[in-house]
Amino acid sequence: MNNNNNTKLFVVKTLESILVIGYIIFEEVVWNIFAQPIFQYFKSLIVLEPLSKTFLRMNRYLLLTVFIFILLLAEAMGLLAGYCFIEGYFMLGGFVYVLKVPVAAFTFWLFDLTKTQLMTFSWLKTAYEWLLSIIDKLLNSAIHVYIKTRMIAIRQKTRQIIHLYFGEDGFIVSVKSHYKVFKPYVVQFFKN
Repeated sequence: MNNNNNTKLFVVKTLESILVIGYIIFEEVVWNIFAQPIFQYFKSLIVLEPLSKTFLRMNRYLLLTVFIFILLLAEAMGLLAGYCFIEGYFMLGGFVYVLKVPVAAFTFWLFDLTKTQLMTFSWLKTAYEWLLSIIDKLLNSAIHVYIKTRMIAIRQKTRQIIHLYFGEDGFIVSVKSHYKVFKPYVVQFFKN
């Protein structure tokens, strides 16, 4: 019986680790680098103002249908990208995933804009609250806290090293300044 409990605990901890690592990768790479800037860009577009008004005036059932359609489209693109990766079509998978990011960002924008109307559907509100509770459990899990702490420490150490070797402005500025210094000599060398 004790061996069976150890096996269940191992499976639960493994699944938790996979979910936490997946969430961290999503948050650090997909969300922070790609989706959030696109989401902020969508929010700032003046062109979306009439579209915003349309969505805000839309019948709640039609709004729900549009939201679910766009959400399912984004998820289908993610599944297709994953399938392409599994099948070895890495470029196609990457391309599909890059196309998915603006669709997902638009979905986030639409949800953010119409959250009040969408939350009038009790089943959607329950599902949303359940998803938030799952994310909260992952964020407060020991493994997430440990990995996040390690990532912060690594990030700080990396910044210290970059600052030490490349100064306050960083690597790119250092490379550009070296380029400006050496460019005349390289050009002169190839002219001769």
